[in-house]
Amino acid sequence: MFIDTNELFPFTIMDLLLTFAEDFLFTWVWTDEILDEWEEVIIREGKRTPESAASVINAVRTYFGDDRIDPATYRHAITDDLSPDPDDRVHAAAAIHGNADVVLTRNLKHLRTEPVMAAGIEVITSDEFLCALLDDHPGAVIESFMRAAAGRQSPPTTPTQLAQHIAAAGAPEFAERLQALLAR
Repeated sequence: MFIDTNELFPFTIMDLLLTFAEDFLFTWVWTDEILDEWEEVIIREGKRTPESAASVINAVRTYFGDDRIDPATYRHAITDDLSPDPDDRVHAAAAIHGNADVVLTRNLKHLRTEPVMAAGIEVITSDEFLCALLDDHPGAVIESFMRAAAGRQSPPTTPTQLAQHIAAAGAPEFAERLQALLAR
């Protein structure tokens, strides 16, 4: 799975997706461009200091280094038909040539293009993906989610609070379904 920068911001969604990837619920393939773009946006928006953002980037490179898409596999394939947005063309090329089966994005119209769809790549939002993951692996998702909530220490966060943060960050249906399962 390839995750567009807009699904890695706010950090709440990124943190949950990284937890699920750590727990092998999916494989996240990424590029240097995605990490650079995320770092630029998160600092520009005042959500992280340059040092904090660099720390996250270094953690991704360390823990998910084997899943980096080598630029040599896609940079030569960046063409105008990949996306109406010139900034998204590199991401579409990486997803296609990096063998991603899913692209998570909030900007569906820029990545749900003919070349991407022809490559058999599903282009969906993180909310849709998280709901499908919960449907397919409810026990594992709940276990990882509980671990993510327990790992939040500054400030401490209950599972209900984390679900509320997830809903506000862009995955309201997932949060609602998850809370229903947690209430059982």
